[in-house]
Formats: sequence, structure tokens, C-alpha cells
Amino acid sequence: MTSTEQLQEQYFSWDPTGDPEFAPLIVGEGSIGGKGRSLLYAMKVLRESDDEKLHAVVLPRSRYIGVQVFRDFIARVPNLEELREKGTPEEIEATFLKIDLPDYVTKALALYLVEMRDPVAIRSSSLLEDSLKYSFAGKYMSPFLVNGDRPIGERVAAVEAQIKRVYARTYFPAALSYRKKHGLGDDSMGIAIMRISGRWRGDFYYPTTAGVGFSFNGRRWTTRIKREDGLIRMVFGLGTMSTKRGYARTYSLTNPFLRPEGSNAYKVMKHSQEHFNAISRETGELTNVDIKEVWRDSFRWHPDFSTYASLYLYDENQGYFSSLDRASIFSPAEGKVCMPFEAFPKVHKKFFTTMSKLMPLLQEKMGTYVDIEFSYEPLEDRLELLQSRPLWIKSIDNPMECPDLAACDTILRADRMVTDGSKEHIPYLVMVDPKIYSTTAEFQAIARALGEMNRHLAPEKYILVAPGRVGSSNPELGVPVRYDEITSTACIVEVGIPKTGHMPELSYGTHFFSDLETDDVLYMPVFQGERDNIYNEVWFETAPFETGGHPAIRLYKGDFSVYMNGDQNLGIVVKNS
Repeated sequence: MTSTEQLQEQYFSWDPTGDPEFAPLIVGEGSIGGKGRSLLYAMKVLRESDDEKLHAVVLPRSRYIGVQVFRDFIARVPNLEELREKGTPEEIEATFLKIDLPDYVTKALALYLVEMRDPVAIRSSSLLEDSLKYSFAGKYMSPFLVNGDRPIGERVAAVEAQIKRVYARTYFPAALSYRKKHGLGDDSMGIAIMRISGRWRGDFYYPTTAGVGFSFNGRRWTTRIKREDGLIRMVFGLGTMSTKRGYARTYSLTNPFLRPEGSNAYKVMKHSQEHFNAISRETGELTNVDIKEVWRDSFRWHPDFSTYASLYLYDENQGYFSSLDRASIFSPAEGKVCMPFEAFPKVHKKFFTTMSKLMPLLQEKMGTYVDIEFSYEPLEDRLELLQSRPLWIKSIDNPMECPDLAACDTILRADRMVTDGSKEHIPYLVMVDPKIYSTTAEFQAIARALGEMNRHLAPEKYILVAPGRVGSSNPELGVPVRYDEITSTACIVEVGIPKTGHMPELSYGTHFFSDLETDDVLYMPVFQGERDNIYNEVWFETAPFETGGHPAIRLYKGDFSVYMNGDQNLGIVVKNS
């Protein structure tokens, strides 16, 4: 057994119930599941380090419910097998909500909530989430509750209801199809109940910053950084935006001043946050706050607000950034406020110093690359660890060398965010026509037509080419297709077309990219008009194609291949002769 295998064995065999610091946090018997166990293991590693900054990393106030509670609960579900086979998701959830949790769970929740008035998250933590190979990112449910000042009985009942909803998701289509696709059996669900990082700032609850981190940067935007340098994807506000395909600030830990989008002011603005996620006091729900509407008041809560936010001013060229303060005066025609995090690396060097120690240490002790979630209060230098788990990376023993392509038509070429891999002799290429997509409002119809094409072609593989961000929740930025609607893709190519405003977002680390990694789907972004990028419009317009489901969906038949070399940051799609 290698040293790496020994470390992994130690990591996976560690049981928090035997640790005097963590055992009081656990309710019920059995494992607490992947998310919970991995987070507590990470905290154990940080506590045992000899670095004071790592000792100071905070664990959210939390409770963990073992999987035996789930198993006992499931045993009380009437006609479970019939419900699984024939019941709708709504029927499954309604049935689960009628069943009581054990009394000892109710009592433990009451003890936890009696002094916990801040919002809490009820996070899935299943056994199968404790894996080197399967991410399960976004497959289960992790709801939150405002909690607040209601009577303790109401708050306990509300948390119990959310626990049951998480249990029900174990049998929902997203989880069932994912497990079936990967040959996995039934799962058992643990629960992590955690205080949501942040504080009330006026009408909204949120942390100043939050995000995700990776000890391995598998999709470099430049060869000036190394894969082993690590990566941070950070947002202002709740970290929910960092795991979805919205804009975030992406940093290489060893060179945080290098931006994926380059130094062009217009491109930086286009890839900067203009909204942030927070919990609304008025509605008790997650809300998307427009920075342009609240920026002036934000200085009240964030004296260092100009560290994250800047004023972008229009001019006859590409525009430019100017400093921002509470007294800044400008009209919407002159400019707007966005959040490029331009000054953050210089002002908050401590954050990068801590992260450059934290992730390599966790990787060393776990014996594998790591994936973390965090929140950070910069003015207090307070780092809170919200998740730590293995980051699965496909092993490439022999990096691909691109063959002689003189006899092939190069259709697409990329020069960034490329991993190693190749897919040869793919019979189909499916394209979402950028011209049609940019002039229609039928976004959902196009997404569903894409899903229908996926079902029609299965089990055959195809290359998907689309403008902007595939799977975006904002259809103006890209096709809002669900991941389960593109399950037969061998490669996804996102095309950036300046005229239409659709640009790929280099969102490595989102749930979307976790699925790509796990399912061995190649990915590359192509930027029309940029050096070393090719978007062969002539080929797409002259090659024969069929229309499928919607005029925007094109199906090209032939013999296509994809070749990618991560060392060279080169990716190409060719039509074989």
C-alpha cells in the first residue's frame, strides 16, 4: 500500500464519534455521512497543526444526525417500494412529512435551537457523498430557515420538516438517475444542521465574502500558473453564487492578480458581480440583491466596500474603472457599480496566506486533492470552513498529443481552461444557433428541445456547441438546460460571441463542472475573434444540418473528434475527412 493509499484509508476510516470535541455534536447512531464527517476531519487536522492561523479557523455552530435515524425513519414509511416506483416527487414528500422523527432527535434540535437565532442550513450528508469518485454536487437538497424569534416549538418543527424533505430527495429523479447512471445502489442520508455564515446588515443577512476553493486547478486560464497552485472562486454575499454559473472572482493562489478574463476593463466589467445573494428579512427567502441599487448604503455595513466594488465608466473605447466612495456621483448613462474585487488581493493578503497553507495541509492529510467551501469576514480576518471533501480528478498518465490534423477541418479551437483528454469518431455535433438564440425569448423552449435531442440521440454521443454558458440559470447569459438533459454529451463547447453578448464564464468549481469531471465530459470555451481561438463560422453555415425541435437546434452528422492538451492549453474540434 502506497503512502497516499494509507492516508486515504486513515481519512475514510476516521470516526468523529470517538473525538471528545465532536461527539457531543452528533445525534443518533451510525455515520454522519460524507459532508459532515469530512468537515469534522478537516477541523481535526487544522486543530492539530502547529499554525496559529489555522487553529483560528471557525467551525459553524452545528449538529449532525447519523444515518441510522434515516434508516429508522424509512422503515416507517408505508408502502415505500410502491411509493418509489409510482409516486411523484410531490407524493413522496407529502408522505415523508407525515411521519414523526424520533423523540430524541426533537429534543436534541430543541437544545440546539434554544440559543440559535441566526438562520440555519439543513445540509444533506449522505453516505455516497463520502467518495473520491462521485461528487453528488447539487443532487440532494440543502434548504435553509431564517429561524429568528418564533417560539422554540415552531422553529424545531420547521427544521424537522426540512430534514424530512432532504430525506425525500433521496428518492427524487435527480438523485435516482445519477445513482443509476453510475451503477450505485440506494443511499442513506445523514444531516448537517449548520448556522449560516453572516449577520444581519439592514434588511439582509449574508457574509461579506464566501466561496469555494480547490487544491488543484484543473482548468488553467494561462500557462503562467500551475495546476498545483490551487484555485479560489469568491463572491460578495452568500456563497450560493460561487457554486452556480454566475459571475465570481477567480483567483490562482500563487498569483491572485492574474484574472481569467485578462486586464481589458470591458471584459473585467462583463465578468464582475452585479448582484449578490442574501436572505431577506421581509420574505425570509433567498434573494438576489442588485448592487447598483444598494451600493451607497453598503458603505454603512462595509467601510472597506471599495475593496470589492468599483465604478465602471463608459467611454468611446472599452471604458475604464474609477475609485468608488459613498459620495460618488454619476448617472446610469455615465457608468455603473460592479464588483471586480480589484483591490482585494492587495488589501487582504492574510486571506491568501491562510488559504495557501490550509488547502495543501488538508490535501496532505487526506491523501487526495480537496474541495472546500468557506466564508470570510475580511475586516476581522475571520475564516469559517463550511465544507471539505475530496476533489475527484481524472488521472491522465500520458497527456494527449494532438495528431497531424492537416487532412481535417478544424471547426473550433480553444486556448484556455483545457484539461487533458480526447474523444474520437463522435457521430454527431449539436449546435444552438447563436444568431437565433440572441434574437428570441424562447429560451426555455430551446432548452427543452435540446433535452429532447439528447434523448433522441442516446446512447450515441455528441458534441454540444452553444453560445455563452450552458446550464445558466439566467437565460440571457446562456441556454438554461438542465444537466440531466445533456447526459449523452461527450464534449461541451461554449462559444463567446461579442456581438451577441454571450460569453463563457470560466466557472471551474461550480456544481456544473463537478458533474463534467465525474462524467468524463470534455469542455472548452472558444472566444470568437481572439488570437489562437477558432470559431469556424463558414463551416457551420455551409455544412448540411437538420433542425431538431426548435429552429435554433442544429444537428450535424459526420465523424468528429476532440483533442485537448492541458499542458499546452490547447483544445480543438475537427471534422475528420
